Amino acid sequence: MSLATRARKRMLGVRQARTSNSANLWHLKSPVAERAVTLSGDMSMLLFYYCEGDPTVYKAEYAGDSLDLSLGEVEAFADALVVLEDGSFQARALDDGSPRALANIAALRGTCGHHIISVSAGDLLDSSLRIRNWKAAIAAFHRCNGADLRPVVDDVESYIRLSSSATIQSIVRHLGRHHPLHVIGATVLALRERAISSNMDTAPWCMHTRLMRLDHASRR
Repeated sequence: MSLATRARKRMLGVRQARTSNSANLWHLKSPVAERAVTLSGDMSMLLFYYCEGDPTVYKAEYAGDSLDLSLGEVEAFADALVVLEDGSFQARALDDGSPRALANIAALRGTCGHHIISVSAGDLLDSSLRIRNWKAAIAAFHRCNGADLRPVVDDVESYIRLSSSATIQSIVRHLGRHHPLHVIGATVLALRERAISSNMDTAPWCMHTRLMRLDHASRR
């Protein structure tokens, strides 16, 4: 059996395993995270991009022990634990309308010391533009393949501080000494670090996406 045939069979095996499970698996990595996370279910994937694009969210965890907020015999799990720009913590739990989800949210409100936000399918639908934009933006960041973007991020932030607002296209032109791919990736990283802001909640991600400076200093 050739290596190509074996590879095809392995791929088919993965697809069949996923098809037999009611939940899709998503391997996702935030621009500010050291490691990727594997999330189960489409709503979890959508919540990832929903939080990544939320301008009030500074940090977010989507997997690990920190999401287990159980107390004693009462089990309670958050789908995301975020740190907001003001430094406060917030637990976010998906509400798909099922009894299990509603019971989990009720348990969280009884056991968790953090503020609890339930995120429904309707909430994700209302934020579909943000989710779509951040899918595209994060994909653009990962196309940089691990390049050191910090010097480019500094140049992007400096340009926007001086001009107060810009577009991705104008930044790419101004920073012509850097590869356009790296300029776009650095812009995404600056956005995710909340060093700059954008109109990505109200307009599609493209070369004309507007970028604005923020009043507060970037946290590193």
